[in-house]
Amino acid sequence: MKIIHINFSLETAGTETMLVDIVNEQSQQHEVILVILNDVYDIELIKKIDYRVQIILIERPAGSRNPFYLLKLNNIIRKLKPDCIHCHNERLGRLLYRASSSYLTVHDTRVPAENFGRYKKLFAISRSVQDDIRERTGLEADLIYNGVPVHSIRPKEEYGMTPAFRIVQISRLVHEKKGQHILLQAVSQLIGPSGNQNIHIDLIGSGESLAELTALVAELNLQDHVTFLGARDRSYIHEHLHEYHLLVQPSLFEGFGLTVAEAMAAGVPVLVSNIEGPLEITNQDEFGFVFSVGDVNHCAEQIQAIMENYSTSTFREKVARARHRVQTQFDVRRTAHDYMAAYEMH
Repeated sequence: MKIIHINFSLETAGTETMLVDIVNEQSQQHEVILVILNDVYDIELIKKIDYRVQIILIERPAGSRNPFYLLKLNNIIRKLKPDCIHCHNERLGRLLYRASSSYLTVHDTRVPAENFGRYKKLFAISRSVQDDIRERTGLEADLIYNGVPVHSIRPKEEYGMTPAFRIVQISRLVHEKKGQHILLQAVSQLIGPSGNQNIHIDLIGSGESLAELTALVAELNLQDHVTFLGARDRSYIHEHLHEYHLLVQPSLFEGFGLTVAEAMAAGVPVLVSNIEGPLEITNQDEFGFVFSVGDVNHCAEQIQAIMENYSTSTFREKVARARHRVQTQFDVRRTAHDYMAAYEMH
């Protein structure tokens, strides 16, 4: 089968990094072409793409209205004559001549829906996204869970407490969605004026909230407890996740939560807000720990409880079950296989 995947950009973000994983998996048995429309791509991420994947860069300036680039895109598709066109941004439906025979993966809740009806079939990355599409549009999407490359994530082996309790949060620095400010405020409560709690947070990611979050760290007097590591590629994250005691995902809304699945695959406990996608991954609190969305006090209480129980056998058994869940339910090899089955079905 000849498959074209299309997206506007290819940066180090959840949708794009998982797209690389999917094309790499599909290229092992099929002819796969990846088309990036805009001149927005990460060279290092492109280097992670399997040599069997044909990469086509249209180099359209982001936001350009020049029809040349759309003609170029559609002419490439016409010449390649693919069996399947798979889009990863809903706006592409307005630009493709063959949108009515294309597929769209909806990667989050609250995605604008005006172009959904242009596609042959919609895929949802979680039940939360599937329900959101149905409730807002009446359209049905096939559920195909996001996946992570479990085999490339280094597992945690030691669960003893060290002098510093290390917390990691991985996402774009957009606090209105990702909720980094909630985590910072919760840790500030735990540390208190005396500063006797040795807790350190690494924030991995870049984004428009950097200045505001940096100011909040200073306001809370957390300079010695927080490090902004900036954006890191997946190889770095997969190699270093096991070094942390806990991953916290304090999002205010989230369609899935790839970093939650990655941490579970690494054997790292996860604490998530009780919303949408993350709760599907953790199955409520069966495979992770949960706090009420936006509740700083509850977040602090849960971190404290995790620290107190970290070395118990019950705690370790829960983490082991969580790792097994990701290995069996959220491996990207399963995601790629499910997409292939869906193409053939429709």
